Amino acid sequence: MTISELVEQLTPPVILKSYRKIFARILLQENRLSGNYRSWNEAVAASTGYDLELILEKTKAALLKVKNGEVIYERDSVLFNEVQYAWPLLAGLMWVAAQSRGRLNVLDFGGSLGSTYFQNRAFLRDLPEVRWNIIEQPAHVNV
Repeated sequence: MTISELVEQLTPPVILKSYRKIFARILLQENRLSGNYRSWNEAVAASTGYDLELILEKTKAALLKVKNGEVIYERDSVLFNEVQYAWPLLAGLMWVAAQSRGRLNVLDFGGSLGSTYFQNRAFLRDLPEVRWNIIEQPAHVNV
């Protein structure tokens, strides 16, 4: 097995798909950042990004379906009938918990509405203490 094959097998599909999409855009020169803006705020006002309300609403609706038991798992607002585990991540979390007598304290940057927590909660339930802290945009925090 080559290194690239190993990386492809260990990398979550959502990351691979995003990487391929971005790489294709760069090759096709579809994704350009240019313009003459007087300030950062002016450039931000002329752009769109992950802070779109539509993205938050789709993510919220999908996660509520998980929370209410209607579906098993969601990632980036896409619903799944089975959990797509990130085994290297889960192994790391459990290793840290084992080193800390079953206590786990996670700081999840860009954790959306807890997708990664919900993805792994079946394995985390029996730990004596789990704290999952998410650093996210203000609109996500409000939800």
